[in-house]
Amino acid sequence: MARLVDVAELIKSRSTTDEVLRDLCDDYRLARETLMRLRKAKPKRAVEIGEYTDLVAELEDEIVRRLLGSG
Repeated sequence: MARLVDVAELIKSRSTTDEVLRDLCDDYRLARETLMRLRKAKPKRAVEIGEYTDLVAELEDEIVRRLLGSG
């Protein structure tokens, strides 16, 4: 997440014209929200938490690659 905070303004400006980036950011937001809910849920669902943790990391990587022009 920290990587995306550092480039938030760039993401904002690029997402106005880049539909793929905008969709990736929407997916990222939804995955983070779900991960946060899973972490707060009782009982803990370790498998799902692990899956969403991986998904969030993969989406971060995709967003960064998109910003760098290789995605």
